[in-house]
Amino acid sequence: MSRKRIGELLLDRGAITREQLAAGLTAQQRTRQRLGVTLIQAGSITEVQLAQVLAQSLGLATVDLTQVQVDWSAVHMLRARFCEKHELFPFAIDGKGTTKKRVMVAMSDPLDESARKEIEFTTGLEVSPYVSTHSQIRAAVLRYYHKVSEAHVKQAGPLVGGGGSVVLEPVEEAAPSGEVLVGEEIISKDNLVPTVPADPGARKRTVTRDLDFLFGGRPADDDGVEKLEQKFWVLLQLLAKKNIVSREEFLKALGEEE
Repeated sequence: MSRKRIGELLLDRGAITREQLAAGLTAQQRTRQRLGVTLIQAGSITEVQLAQVLAQSLGLATVDLTQVQVDWSAVHMLRARFCEKHELFPFAIDGKGTTKKRVMVAMSDPLDESARKEIEFTTGLEVSPYVSTHSQIRAAVLRYYHKVSEAHVKQAGPLVGGGGSVVLEPVEEAAPSGEVLVGEEIISKDNLVPTVPADPGARKRTVTRDLDFLFGGRPADDDGVEKLEQKFWVLLQLLAKKNIVSREEFLKALGEEE
Protein backbone atom coordinates (compact mmCIF):
# COMPACT_ATOMS: atom_id res chain seq x y z
CA MET A 1 0.00 0.00 0.00
CA SER A 2 1.15 3.52 -0.75
CA ARG A 3 3.15 5.24 1.96
CA LYS A 4 1.89 8.67 0.96
CA ARG A 5 -0.09 10.74 3.42
CA ILE A 6 -3.71 11.71 2.84
CA GLY A 7 -2.79 15.30 1.96
CA GLU A 8 -0.39 14.14 -0.75
CA LEU A 9 -2.95 11.78 -2.24
CA LEU A 10 -5.56 14.54 -2.38
CA LEU A 11 -3.06 16.87 -4.06
CA ASP A 12 -2.07 14.24 -6.62
CA ARG A 13 -5.72 13.73 -7.54
CA GLY A 14 -6.39 17.46 -7.74
CA ALA A 15 -9.04 17.19 -5.04
CA ILE A 16 -7.55 20.10 -3.07
CA THR A 17 -5.07 22.88 -3.74
CA ARG A 18 -1.73 23.42 -2.03
CA GLU A 19 -3.20 26.45 -0.31
CA GLN A 20 -6.07 24.38 1.08
CA LEU A 21 -3.66 21.70 2.27
CA ALA A 22 -1.43 24.27 3.98
CA ALA A 23 -4.44 25.84 5.69
CA GLY A 24 -5.68 22.40 6.74
CA LEU A 25 -2.32 21.42 8.23
CA THR A 26 -2.19 24.68 10.16
CA ALA A 27 -5.71 24.16 11.51
CA GLN A 28 -4.89 20.55 12.35
CA GLN A 29 -2.08 21.64 14.65
CA ARG A 30 -4.61 23.69 16.60
CA THR A 31 -7.51 21.22 16.67
CA ARG A 32 -5.49 17.95 16.81
CA GLN A 33 -8.12 16.39 14.54
CA ARG A 34 -7.38 14.12 11.61
CA LEU A 35 -6.47 16.04 8.46
CA GLY A 36 -9.45 14.63 6.57
CA VAL A 37 -11.89 15.93 9.19
CA THR A 38 -10.16 19.32 9.21
CA LEU A 39 -10.41 19.64 5.42
CA ILE A 40 -14.07 18.59 5.46
CA GLN A 41 -14.99 21.09 8.15
CA ALA A 42 -13.15 23.82 6.24
CA GLY A 43 -15.25 23.06 3.17
CA SER A 44 -12.19 22.11 1.09
CA ILE A 45 -13.64 18.68 0.29
CA THR A 46 -16.74 16.64 1.08
CA GLU A 47 -16.79 13.37 2.98
CA VAL A 48 -17.84 11.42 -0.11
CA GLN A 49 -15.13 13.01 -2.24
CA LEU A 50 -12.50 12.19 0.38
CA ALA A 51 -13.58 8.54 0.53
CA GLN A 52 -13.67 8.23 -3.26
CA VAL A 53 -10.20 9.76 -3.71
CA LEU A 54 -8.67 7.51 -1.06
CA ALA A 55 -10.33 4.41 -2.53
CA GLN A 56 -9.24 5.21 -6.08
CA SER A 57 -5.70 6.16 -5.07
CA LEU A 58 -5.15 3.04 -2.96
CA GLY A 59 -7.09 0.58 -5.09
CA LEU A 60 -9.59 -0.17 -2.32
CA ALA A 61 -13.34 -0.65 -2.31
CA THR A 62 -15.71 1.68 -0.50
CA VAL A 63 -18.46 0.52 1.85
CA ASP A 64 -21.76 2.14 2.76
CA LEU A 65 -22.26 1.16 6.40
CA THR A 66 -25.92 2.17 6.22
CA GLN A 67 -26.55 -0.58 3.68
CA VAL A 68 -24.56 -3.55 5.03
CA GLN A 69 -25.70 -6.18 7.51
CA VAL A 70 -23.23 -5.83 10.37
CA ASP A 71 -21.78 -9.04 11.80
CA TRP A 72 -21.71 -8.85 15.61
CA SER A 73 -18.84 -11.35 15.78
CA ALA A 74 -16.71 -8.77 13.95
CA VAL A 75 -17.87 -5.92 16.17
CA HIS A 76 -16.92 -7.85 19.32
CA MET A 77 -13.35 -8.30 18.11
CA LEU A 78 -12.40 -4.67 18.75
CA ARG A 79 -12.89 -2.22 21.61
CA ALA A 80 -15.04 0.87 21.17
CA ARG A 81 -12.28 3.26 22.23
CA PHE A 82 -9.85 1.71 19.75
CA CYS A 83 -12.39 2.22 16.96
CA GLU A 84 -13.00 5.81 18.05
CA LYS A 85 -9.29 6.58 18.25
CA HIS A 86 -8.54 5.25 14.77
CA GLU A 87 -11.93 6.04 13.20
CA LEU A 88 -12.67 2.55 11.95
CA PHE A 89 -15.42 -0.04 12.32
CA PRO A 90 -15.27 -3.85 11.90
CA PHE A 91 -18.42 -4.84 10.04
CA ALA A 92 -17.95 -8.41 8.80
CA ILE A 93 -15.74 -11.49 8.69
CA ASP A 94 -14.86 -12.98 5.32
CA GLY A 95 -14.06 -16.66 4.90
CA LYS A 96 -15.83 -18.00 7.98
CA GLY A 97 -15.22 -21.70 8.44
CA THR A 98 -11.96 -21.57 6.49
CA THR A 99 -8.31 -21.09 7.42
CA LYS A 100 -8.22 -17.78 5.56
CA LYS A 101 -10.64 -15.70 7.57
CA ARG A 102 -10.30 -11.92 7.29
CA VAL A 103 -11.91 -9.17 9.30
CA MET A 104 -13.49 -6.55 7.06
CA VAL A 105 -12.90 -3.07 8.47
CA ALA A 106 -14.33 0.27 7.34
CA MET A 107 -11.67 2.95 7.72
CA SER A 108 -11.76 6.71 7.24
CA ASP A 109 -7.95 6.59 7.05
CA PRO A 110 -6.84 3.38 5.30
CA LEU A 111 -3.24 4.61 5.58
CA ASP A 112 -3.33 4.03 9.34
CA GLU A 113 -0.86 1.15 9.27
CA SER A 114 -0.43 1.00 13.06
CA ALA A 115 -4.16 0.35 13.51
CA ARG A 116 -4.12 -2.45 10.96
CA LYS A 117 -1.12 -4.11 12.58
CA GLU A 118 -2.71 -3.99 16.02
CA ILE A 119 -5.95 -5.47 14.70
CA GLU A 120 -4.07 -8.31 13.01
CA PHE A 121 -2.01 -8.99 16.12
CA THR A 122 -4.91 -8.97 18.59
CA THR A 123 -7.40 -10.86 16.38
CA GLY A 124 -5.01 -13.13 14.50
CA LEU A 125 -6.89 -12.28 11.30
CA GLU A 126 -5.74 -10.40 8.24
CA VAL A 127 -7.43 -7.03 7.79
CA SER A 128 -9.43 -6.39 4.65
CA PRO A 129 -9.73 -2.57 4.58
CA TYR A 130 -12.63 -0.70 3.05
CA VAL A 131 -12.99 3.07 2.78
CA SER A 132 -15.95 4.77 4.41
CA THR A 133 -16.87 8.28 5.49
CA HIS A 134 -16.13 9.73 8.92
CA SER A 135 -19.84 10.21 9.65
CA GLN A 136 -20.81 6.64 8.77
CA ILE A 137 -18.04 5.18 10.92
CA ARG A 138 -18.83 7.38 13.90
CA ALA A 139 -22.55 6.64 13.54
CA ALA A 140 -21.82 2.90 13.44
CA VAL A 141 -19.66 3.13 16.58
CA LEU A 142 -22.42 5.02 18.39
CA ARG A 143 -25.08 2.55 17.35
CA TYR A 144 -23.30 -0.77 17.78
CA TYR A 145 -20.91 -0.05 20.65
CA HIS A 146 -22.76 2.58 22.68
CA LYS A 147 -26.28 1.40 21.81
CA VAL A 148 -27.48 4.86 20.84
CA SER A 149 -30.81 4.55 19.03
CA GLU A 150 -30.83 4.88 15.26
CA ALA A 151 -33.07 7.94 15.52
CA HIS A 152 -30.56 9.80 17.68
CA VAL A 153 -27.70 8.74 15.43
CA LYS A 154 -29.52 10.21 12.44
CA GLN A 155 -30.10 13.48 14.30
CA ALA A 156 -26.34 13.98 14.39
CA GLY A 157 -26.27 14.51 10.64
CA PRO A 158 -23.21 14.46 8.36
CA LEU A 159 -19.82 15.86 9.23
CA VAL A 160 -19.68 19.13 7.29
CA GLY A 161 -17.94 22.46 7.42
CA GLY A 162 -19.22 26.00 7.44
CA GLY A 163 -21.14 25.77 10.69
CA GLY A 164 -22.92 22.52 9.80
CA SER A 165 -23.59 19.70 12.18
CA VAL A 166 -20.92 17.36 13.45
CA VAL A 167 -21.44 13.73 14.40
CA LEU A 168 -21.85 13.31 18.13
CA GLU A 169 -18.78 12.06 19.94
CA PRO A 170 -19.49 8.80 21.81
CA VAL A 171 -18.50 10.07 25.25
CA GLU A 172 -20.81 9.77 28.22
CA GLU A 173 -20.85 12.52 30.84
CA ALA A 174 -23.03 13.38 33.77
CA ALA A 175 -26.43 14.75 32.91
CA PRO A 176 -29.43 15.72 35.06
CA SER A 177 -32.68 13.82 35.57
CA GLY A 178 -31.36 10.35 34.78
CA GLU A 179 -30.28 11.32 31.28
CA VAL A 180 -27.04 10.69 29.41
CA LEU A 181 -25.03 13.36 27.63
CA VAL A 182 -23.64 11.99 24.35
CA GLY A 183 -21.52 14.60 22.65
CA GLU A 184 -23.60 17.76 22.85
CA GLU A 185 -27.01 16.09 23.03
CA ILE A 186 -28.85 14.93 26.13
CA ILE A 187 -30.87 11.76 25.57
CA SER A 188 -33.00 9.67 27.89
CA LYS A 189 -31.53 6.47 29.27
CA ASP A 190 -34.73 4.78 28.13
CA ASN A 191 -33.38 5.03 24.57
CA LEU A 192 -30.19 3.17 25.46
CA VAL A 193 -30.18 -0.62 25.40
CA PRO A 194 -28.82 -2.03 28.70
CA THR A 195 -25.63 -3.97 27.96
CA VAL A 196 -23.97 -4.25 31.38
CA PRO A 197 -24.36 -6.83 34.15
CA ALA A 198 -26.01 -6.14 37.50
CA ASP A 199 -22.72 -4.83 38.85
CA PRO A 200 -21.35 -2.71 35.98
CA GLY A 201 -18.19 -1.84 37.88
CA ALA A 202 -17.18 -5.41 38.71
CA ARG A 203 -15.43 -6.21 35.44
CA LYS A 204 -13.72 -2.83 35.30
CA ARG A 205 -12.41 -3.24 38.84
CA THR A 206 -11.07 -6.71 38.00
CA VAL A 207 -9.29 -5.52 34.85
CA THR A 208 -7.92 -2.50 36.65
CA ARG A 209 -6.61 -4.60 39.54
CA ASP A 210 -4.92 -7.12 37.22
CA LEU A 211 -3.25 -4.45 35.09
CA ASP A 212 -2.30 -2.50 38.19
CA PHE A 213 -0.51 -5.61 39.54
CA LEU A 214 1.32 -6.10 36.22
CA PHE A 215 2.49 -2.54 35.59
CA GLY A 216 2.20 -0.74 38.93
CA GLY A 217 0.32 2.47 39.61
CA ARG A 218 -3.38 2.93 40.18
CA PRO A 219 -5.53 4.28 37.32
CA ALA A 220 -8.24 6.59 38.60
CA ASP A 221 -10.43 6.66 35.49
CA ASP A 222 -11.08 5.20 32.05
CA ASP A 223 -8.08 7.02 30.60
CA GLY A 224 -5.86 5.24 33.11
CA VAL A 225 -7.29 1.88 32.15
CA GLU A 226 -6.87 2.70 28.48
CA LYS A 227 -3.20 3.53 28.96
CA LEU A 228 -2.63 0.29 30.84
CA GLU A 229 -4.34 -1.68 28.07
CA GLN A 230 -2.03 -0.04 25.54
CA LYS A 231 0.98 -1.03 27.62
CA PHE A 232 -0.38 -4.57 27.81
CA TRP A 233 -0.64 -4.91 24.03
CA VAL A 234 2.79 -3.35 23.51
CA LEU A 235 4.20 -5.92 25.94
CA LEU A 236 2.55 -8.76 24.01
CA GLN A 237 3.93 -7.44 20.72
CA LEU A 238 7.44 -7.24 22.15
CA LEU A 239 7.19 -10.79 23.50
CA ALA A 240 5.98 -12.03 20.11
CA LYS A 241 8.77 -10.22 18.22
CA LYS A 242 11.38 -11.81 20.48
CA ASN A 243 9.75 -15.22 19.94
CA ILE A 244 9.16 -15.55 23.69
CA VAL A 245 5.39 -15.96 23.47
CA SER A 246 3.43 -16.68 20.31
CA ARG A 247 -0.16 -15.67 19.77
CA GLU A 248 -1.16 -19.36 19.72
CA GLU A 249 0.45 -19.93 23.11
CA PHE A 250 -1.26 -16.82 24.47
CA LEU A 251 -4.70 -17.97 23.29
CA LYS A 252 -4.10 -21.49 24.56
CA ALA A 253 -3.25 -20.15 28.01
CA LEU A 254 -6.49 -18.17 27.95
CA GLY A 255 -8.42 -21.26 26.87
CA GLU A 256 -9.47 -19.52 23.62
CA GLU A 257 -7.41 -21.46 21.11
CA GLU A 258 -9.17 -21.74 17.78
